Amino acid sequence: MKITILTLFPKMIEGFFKESIVKRAQDKGLIDIRIVDLREYAVDDYGSVDDRPYGGGVGMVLRADVVWTALNKVKVKSEKSKVKKVITSPKGKLFNQKKAQEFSKLNHLVIIAGHYEGVDERVLEYVDEEISLGDFVMTGGEIAASAIVDSIVRLLPGVLKHEEATQKESFFSTAINQLIGAIGENSILKKLRDKGIKKVQLLEYPQYTRPEEFNGIKVPAVLLSGNHKEVEKWRLKKSFEQTLKKRPDLLV
Repeated sequence: MKITILTLFPKMIEGFFKESIVKRAQDKGLIDIRIVDLREYAVDDYGSVDDRPYGGGVGMVLRADVVWTALNKVKVKSEKSKVKKVITSPKGKLFNQKKAQEFSKLNHLVIIAGHYEGVDERVLEYVDEEISLGDFVMTGGEIAASAIVDSIVRLLPGVLKHEEATQKESFFSTAINQLIGAIGENSILKKLRDKGIKKVQLLEYPQYTRPEEFNGIKVPAVLLSGNHKEVEKWRLKKSFEQTLKKRPDLLV
């Protein structure tokens, strides 16, 4: 897979991709990450890439011609259905695990990191989606772009030593009938099943490691029992309880 990031501040994200799992994925040739400096496509010798907004207002707006020129320089060799161009924006669709999984199946993802007061609206004519990390505003899209890349890379085959780790973490999908079989039927699960809902997303179950007792709090006995079937039931039950307590919206 190839990921290209268009940004005004390459140094903000270059270091991020030189560490940990993302670096190892690049070293293995599993992901090709290219960072494009938008200033290389400035409209004049002064390096101008933005300008004041028409109609007045504070801040500077990233120019459409700068972004368009940079996009045209990005080599897209894959078929159209396996390529996407997105821009980070607080006005975009909320990025989530489902979207990360969708993007991980692409051949090429191009991310434009928005900055300053915003990006000229005409840029949106050349992208497929606006993507947001949440209902808050940052000074730029570099952190958002880095987070998106990280969430995608770990889903690629061969990146993690234990690929099953991505199957039972937060936002994993579980069948309603499987839940009922593990923890019994309750009013919430019955209501979901009656609505015709077959699967729900759950948060990850609680994790423990050594020591077995810390400040008077012991590791649940079932995790020390060696009974894998009971451990699996306990984890599924706790995932449901965690979701109900912390993210009930996932069960709607």
